[in-house]
Amino acid sequence: MIINNYFIKKVYNEEILYLDISFEEEFAKLNSKNKKEKLDKIVSDFIKDNKIKFKGITVALMAGTMMIGYVTFNKSNIYNINNLDKYTTNVVETYKPKENSINEEIKIKDEKVFNKTTDNKIKTNIVKNKTINKETNINEVKKETTSVKEAQIKQENKETFVTIKRKSGLITNIEIEEYVIGVVGAEMPASFNEETLKSQAIIARTYALSVLSKGKILTDNSSTQNYKDNNELKQLWGSNYDKYYNKIKNAVNDTKGLYLTYDGKIIDAVYHSTSNGQTEDAKYVWGTSKPYLVTTDSPYDTTNKSYNYEKFLSYKEISKKLNIEVDENLSFEILSYTTSKRIDKIKINNKVFSGVEIRNLLGLRSTDFELNIQDDGIIFKTKGYGHGVGMSQYGANGMANAGFNYEQILKHYYKGVKLTKI
Repeated sequence: MIINNYFIKKVYNEEILYLDISFEEEFAKLNSKNKKEKLDKIVSDFIKDNKIKFKGITVALMAGTMMIGYVTFNKSNIYNINNLDKYTTNVVETYKPKENSINEEIKIKDEKVFNKTTDNKIKTNIVKNKTINKETNINEVKKETTSVKEAQIKQENKETFVTIKRKSGLITNIEIEEYVIGVVGAEMPASFNEETLKSQAIIARTYALSVLSKGKILTDNSSTQNYKDNNELKQLWGSNYDKYYNKIKNAVNDTKGLYLTYDGKIIDAVYHSTSNGQTEDAKYVWGTSKPYLVTTDSPYDTTNKSYNYEKFLSYKEISKKLNIEVDENLSFEILSYTTSKRIDKIKINNKVFSGVEIRNLLGLRSTDFELNIQDDGIIFKTKGYGHGVGMSQYGANGMANAGFNYEQILKHYYKGVKLTKI
């Protein structure tokens, strides 16, 4: 493997070292073990020989306009040329999916690469490409303005790829707009208004970029965003598949590349099913304030059939889940409310809980709840469904049906944001 040139870019405050290599036949034929060992030595020797001052942990391997793979060092401290051999590398292959396939699943043997607790940064999984003339000096690329696009490797087709880990353990490289279709289909009823679907598409795209920018990996479940591939969507929609797929695809295409920023940075585009009539301030749920995630009115949620809900729990169940003794003689006192009239703090038998703790421990739909004491347990009456922060999906659909477009909807639920394009 011959390294022709290199440059360093700062991606989301972390340096990425790009190596322009010659993709030789012997490199392609290396098995994983040999490739790991040889790449470790080649990359280490190149950094030492060229006295490269590199403070990141990720080395991207480029062959012309194609990303062949990347080397990730296990420790994230500043490289010291004299002791670089103490580091070991992990290698992950990434290839462009076949032209006629929606995605390509790649089995990764070393699952530690994708463990959230490792220092490996998945930021390079955001891949965008454009043609680079062979005669172009690769160092000229270094002069580009630092932005979200700095995290993307550009090719002629100008497509952006993200990597998600499926529940089966397989790793899927997928073009981001196809990914967004799968998220919208999984997260929102396809029967919703087209403007609501557009809003969800932008949020899904924004959320994905935000997750990857933080060095985390996307999944296909609620730990990040739910995602369904075409086969799963066919099972979900049955005979309505073509109708719903095309409807969502149109919404995604109409908002292609758009995501939300605040003060020039990607926002945390969280969302929920149904509010209690107002969205929640993020500080009450996660303890951190966000200027764009504050309480705002969401009056259309009351039309959702799941706006009001009742759940019965026996005293035995409650005692076990809350780790306190509870019976029909229990005492409770609501100590404080949030700005959206949800329960902030509640005292039950002299033990104080946050509303979020009660919701999570007891599996309630919302932190807006009332307690109806019974002889054998408690009926919890809730309003809304979800944590309440960010866009309410049913509230947004009500706004769309009332004539609001996707930009108006998004700027209502996320204060002070701007629409930006990849």
